[in-house]
Amino acid sequence: MISRRRLMAAGGAAAVGAAGVLALASAPGRASRGAPERAPDFAVAGLDGAGRYRLGDFAGQVLLVNFWATWCAPCRMEMPWLARTYLGHRAQGLAILGINMDDGDMPAVRRFAHEMGVTYPLARSDDAVVAAYGGVRFLPQSFLIGRHGEVLERAFGMPSTGELEAEMMTALSRS
Repeated sequence: MISRRRLMAAGGAAAVGAAGVLALASAPGRASRGAPERAPDFAVAGLDGAGRYRLGDFAGQVLLVNFWATWCAPCRMEMPWLARTYLGHRAQGLAILGINMDDGDMPAVRRFAHEMGVTYPLARSDDAVVAAYGGVRFLPQSFLIGRHGEVLERAFGMPSTGELEAEMMTALSRS
């Protein structure tokens, strides 16, 4: 499990600051010079310890993989919006998987997610998923994955909800 201390030592402190806004960046490979970057495969345990989530479980859907923690102020701000967005667009094929970066007390993390109104699936982070997605240096950190498994966008810190929602709607409109 990635600790808060290790994340902060790796530069994550910038994302926990007052603004929390860093960037929404187009994924490399979206230009016409080649195939889009494939999303890294993963297998993570559900937050309750039962069941696993894999990238393949979301095939054919637009997936937002969102790394977050209870102690991350920008995460706290975006979670209710993510929950509403998921409820409003899941029938169109939107999926969100929240991957928690907290150490230890998973019952407290589950209570926190319930209090925040989280309606989408949650999983526990592990070193393999963090490495597969290039390391988590900022929180929240999100990856928008298209219906065919391609990385469409990366968001480091809390992006503009309008920008991110526009990217989600564009992805949902593609077949």
